[in-house]
Amino acid sequence: MRVRATTATSVVAAAAAGALAFSVFAAPAAHAAKDNLLISDVVANGGKSIVVGTTAKKSFTVTATVTEDSGVKEADLAIEHDDPHYNYYWKPATCKSAGKSRYSRKATLTIDPRAEWFRNEQAGTWKVHAQAFGKDGDGYGDYYSTVPVKRAAKLTVDAAPEPVKKGGTLTVTGKLTRADWNTNKYANYASQLVRLEFRKKDSSAYSTVKTVKANGAGSLKTTVKAVSDGYWRWNFTGTSTTAAVATTGDYVDVR
Repeated sequence: MRVRATTATSVVAAAAAGALAFSVFAAPAAHAAKDNLLISDVVANGGKSIVVGTTAKKSFTVTATVTEDSGVKEADLAIEHDDPHYNYYWKPATCKSAGKSRYSRKATLTIDPRAEWFRNEQAGTWKVHAQAFGKDGDGYGDYYSTVPVKRAAKLTVDAAPEPVKKGGTLTVTGKLTRADWNTNKYANYASQLVRLEFRKKDSSAYSTVKTVKANGAGSLKTTVKAVSDGYWRWNFTGTSTTAAVATTGDYVDVR
């Protein structure tokens, strides 16, 4: 059985190779199902990616349904990362009846990117864990799903000159950066493909004009022919470790 923590939200981490490894609390253990206790519908952050920046704490919910004929004494919900080093956030869940012998459980967890054990290497897939204990002693815990935890990204855009002569050359620039959890600053994100998109003045939809690769400094630059009034933006669709981001449109008056 997992050891209970003394704080509301617990974190377990192991330092990188060669550094001092430490463990604050024990990892969750999976138990065999007992009698009538069943855990289902375990979801973190509504099934969406958890996007974490450089300094602001990121809170999100983990939910589950517990079925137990004796009632639920306790349920704990968590997310966990174990490669290349261990990190674990958990919290006791609140309870709400969802019908006969069914209980909706919910916990709000918080990631602080400034914590020393939260590192760039942990961006990607985390496992979602749930465990519950019935009033009659039944107990069960296991991993039920996964959730992406991603580095936040930022993107800028500038289309010039403004205004521009119809048929003239328009230069569109920008810069792509992403959260560096090791330094708690935004760093250049090089060699990524970013879409240049255009929306006509009276339209609500953007269309892709071309795809541009960011240089070693994360900078973007390309030229296009100015045809009509409208908005230009960059759109980065994201990766397995970095969140998607799009700029607001930069309006250009074509005369």
